[in-house]
Amino acid sequence: MSSFFLKGKPRTATKRKFEKPKPNKKDIPSARKEKEESDEEIDSDEEEEHTIAAASGKKFNFEDEDEGFKETVQDKRLRLAKKYLKEVEDAERVRKEDEEIHDSVSAVLKEDYLESIGRLYREVSTRYKGFDLEKAVNLRCKQQHLSPTCLCLTEDDRFLYVANKNGIIVRWDLTKKERTAVTKSQKTAVLGLAISHDLKFLVVADGTNEIKVLDGTTLEAVNSLSGHSDVVTGVVFRKNTHQLYSCAKDRTVKVWSLDEMLYVETLYGHQTPVTSIDALSRERAVTSGGSDCSIRIWKIVEESQLVYNCPPSTDSVECVKLIGDEHFLSCGTDGSLSVWSSGKKKPMNTVQLAHGKTTNGEANWITAITSLLNTDVIASGSCDGFVRVWRLVGGSKTIEPLMEIPVEGFVNGLTFSSDGKQLIVCVGQEHRLGRWWTLKQAKNRTMVIPLIVADDETKGKRKKKFDH
Repeated sequence: MSSFFLKGKPRTATKRKFEKPKPNKKDIPSARKEKEESDEEIDSDEEEEHTIAAASGKKFNFEDEDEGFKETVQDKRLRLAKKYLKEVEDAERVRKEDEEIHDSVSAVLKEDYLESIGRLYREVSTRYKGFDLEKAVNLRCKQQHLSPTCLCLTEDDRFLYVANKNGIIVRWDLTKKERTAVTKSQKTAVLGLAISHDLKFLVVADGTNEIKVLDGTTLEAVNSLSGHSDVVTGVVFRKNTHQLYSCAKDRTVKVWSLDEMLYVETLYGHQTPVTSIDALSRERAVTSGGSDCSIRIWKIVEESQLVYNCPPSTDSVECVKLIGDEHFLSCGTDGSLSVWSSGKKKPMNTVQLAHGKTTNGEANWITAITSLLNTDVIASGSCDGFVRVWRLVGGSKTIEPLMEIPVEGFVNGLTFSSDGKQLIVCVGQEHRLGRWWTLKQAKNRTMVIPLIVADDETKGKRKKKFDH
């Protein structure tokens, strides 16, 4: 029999090259699962809507999706983009308002800091329109029958202290226009007053070589400071401290600490009796040397001094007053009024015969000067019948007249209120330092003169520093 009919092993089918493999039954359920998952996938448009809604901070709302059937895909994208941009703009607007508040607070803090270091300068002279003598208040005390010699005002403008030639000091409440305390008379005239920032101490240069310390409220004696060998002519507190500076006819300047009631040190330099003294927040004092025709700035910490010599035509420097820590005023018996810069040895500007001449051709002494602190407004007084208010022009380089207030008598004291709306004047029949002549038609009194000032009078142009 042929081998063709013989049984043998079955022939295995050979796998062709391009034949597809048959699916395995075990893989069928997983394929169905993948199909179901693919059916649940979100299309690209719907995914973008979810993304934009999440970026805008809102949950996706399927009602919006229902409305979307009425608009195309591009319209929907545009609508959602506009909605997102609007919310971004609202958030940005709120942020900018917060920034504006922050900037305004920063500006106020910066202004307070510049003012504390004496570098805030405001141009307010253009807002002064005049004065109102009809509303002026006259403060008079029967015990003070002689000419007033000096005054000082508290920082809040509420209390005013006035002293006169018979040594009486009166404390006035300016809000009620009544006196609250009076001291007893003495044999010597009071030459200087200074009140501390917290009203704790009232310091008095009472015409002796001692400095009297009184309670600022009751005017009762607290202590006395001894150290000067001649009459004390001026006293001043360093701003917002209990550090006291004094000057005297013994040609010295002394530093005191009233917290411990102790003497600190003595400063030498003037060749003649020191006539006046002033200070602000820095540990510096400025003094006038009288007939030695010099002005000195004492640097207490550095233990040094700056000397400014007046022009040869000056007879004597009687008063000195700080405008800020970098500029100051001076006046003398020759009737000249000068403005100085601490960076220059010569005055920037001088007004000769600022208050005219007497009937015999001599210059009227300037007996008192003051300044509205850190502004371009100053004032001076004499015996010519006017208190003259001046303005500083060109970065304090020029003195120009602003107004003239008629006041009969010797102007022995001047000060502005802190807001510049009032000018307080001590007027007497005699000069505060002597009785060379008498104006009998004058009355011994203290005048509170209202000044007419436009709105925002203390918000003139702000400068970080004075221009030199």
